[in-house]
Amino acid sequence: MLPALPGTTQQELRESMSSKKEKLYIGIDVGSTTTKVVALDAETKQIRYSDYRRHHADQVSSVVNAVRELLERFGGAELHLAMTGSGAKGLADALSVPYIQEVVANSVALRAKYDSVGTAIELGGQD
Repeated sequence: MLPALPGTTQQELRESMSSKKEKLYIGIDVGSTTTKVVALDAETKQIRYSDYRRHHADQVSSVVNAVRELLERFGGAELHLAMTGSGAKGLADALSVPYIQEVVANSVALRAKYDSVGTAIELGGQD
């Protein structure tokens, strides 16, 4: 039998010990004009949150605001962050966050979803 903590019942203690912390995969794409964010549930792979904003050439503030928003929404969750995009490499290095080049990220995602994909055409960011 588990010892009860003051103010808790055995059932509450068991539930708190067995409740898993929500785990989310977070991707931030910092492009030449916009910052995109997506949060995926690690188990279901369902999108829990997404955002798309112009950063008006202030990429650092856009990432700070994106992370702040994520923490406000999912502060109790276990967040796993990675960054991509033409403006993300330096920010990812400064934050000690994994960086993946965006064309590589697209190819990894396509290969995971479609076994027989042979070609992908990626347009964008050439401004």
